[in-house]
Amino acid sequence: MSYTRYSWVGNRIAEADMAALYKRKKATRKPITAMVAEAVSQYVREVER
Repeated sequence: MSYTRYSWVGNRIAEADMAALYKRKKATRKPITAMVAEAVSQYVREVER
């Protein structure tokens, strides 16, 4: 499957959401990119229903 590679879309995440992600990152030691990837995968599954 071919797709256009997009640059990091973090600039579209609200400041409050980024702060919440950072707080969660500190609590779980999970990278923000991993949390965002999980959220995107979940969103895609929901949309494809």
